[in-house]
Amino acid sequence: MLQIGLIGLGGIAARHLEGLAALEAEGLACCVAGAEPDDERREERRKTYDIPRVYASHRDLLADPDVEAVGILLPHHLHAGVTVEALDAGKHVLVEKPMAVTMDECDRMIEAEARSGRLLQIGLTGQYRPALHTARTFLDTNALGPVIQVLALVSARFPFERLDRCYLTRSMGGGMWMGDGVHMVDWVTHLIGRKAVSVKAVLGTHMHYMHGDDTATALIRYANGVAGVVILVEHQRGPQDTASIDVHGTQGRLQVHFDTAEHPGGMVRVGQDGAWRELDIAPINDFAEQYRDFVTAIATDDRPPASSAYGRHIMEILFAAERSSATGGEVVLEPVERQPW
Repeated sequence: MLQIGLIGLGGIAARHLEGLAALEAEGLACCVAGAEPDDERREERRKTYDIPRVYASHRDLLADPDVEAVGILLPHHLHAGVTVEALDAGKHVLVEKPMAVTMDECDRMIEAEARSGRLLQIGLTGQYRPALHTARTFLDTNALGPVIQVLALVSARFPFERLDRCYLTRSMGGGMWMGDGVHMVDWVTHLIGRKAVSVKAVLGTHMHYMHGDDTATALIRYANGVAGVVILVEHQRGPQDTASIDVHGTQGRLQVHFDTAEHPGGMVRVGQDGAWRELDIAPINDFAEQYRDFVTAIATDDRPPASSAYGRHIMEILFAAERSSATGGEVVLEPVERQPW
C-alpha cells in the first residue's frame, strides 16, 4: 500500500482524503501524514480523517521515512518550490493544478523529476469527473466519428469575497484563467487528444476589482486541424452556474453538462439522426481515480495520463492565451515534436 502525506490541509484536502480513504479500502494507498501550518485546521483534519501524524512544517513531513509520496495542495505560487523539495527528498509527487505559475517553474519541476527518478503527476481531476469520463469512453468507440470541434463553456458566480489574496492576484497564480481555465483547457485537450499548436485569446477583468482575470475567450488550434474554443465568465449577479462541453464529430454531436439542478451527477447526451439520447454515467470518485492512476504509474514505472509533460503543455496553452491577449496576436507554440506528453 502506497503511503502518502498531504502538504496543505485546506479546503480541497477533504476531497483528497476521501479519495484516499476509498483506495485504502482496496489496499492500494492511504494517507499516513499531513502538514499544515494553521494549528486549528491541522488538528481538525487530524481528528476528522484520523490522520496518523500531522506536522506544522512540510519539511518535517518530507523527513518522515514512512512517507513514500506526497500530495501538494498549496496555493498556486508555492507549487514549484515545494514540488522540487519533495522530489529531491525522494518522494513521488501529485501536485494540484495549475502545475505552476510560469513556464520556468514547470521546467524546474520536470528537471527535478528526472534528477530524482521519482514520478510527478499533475492534479487535473477534470479528466476523472464521471460525466467527462463517460464522454471520453463513448468517443473512444468512434461512434461519433472523428472529433472536428470542441466548445467548453463555464458561467459561474465568482466567490470573490471568501477567496484569499493569492487566488485573486496573477503574480501568485490567481485569477480565474489559472483557477478554472486550466480545467477547461484540459477538458478540450483531453477530448481532442492532440497537442495544441497555436492560441488566440482575449482575457479581461470586468466584474471584480482584483489583479487577476474573470473572463476569457480562447481559440486553440490543435495539430490535427481541430479547433477548441474555451469561454469562461465568472460573474457577480448571473443566474445559476453552468459548465458544459459541446463536441461535434463527423457522425453527430455529444454534450456534457456538469452537476445541474436536474442532473446532480452531470448529464451526457448524444445527438444523431435528429434525436438526443442520454448515456448512463458510471458513479466514480474522481479523486480516488486520480490517485489510482498515480499508484499504478509508480508501480509500473509508467507515465500517467496527467503526466508532468502533459501538465506542462496545458500550462503552455494557458500562458500563450495570456500573451495573445496582451499582444492582440495569435501565439504559435513550440514545435509539436519538441516535448513529449
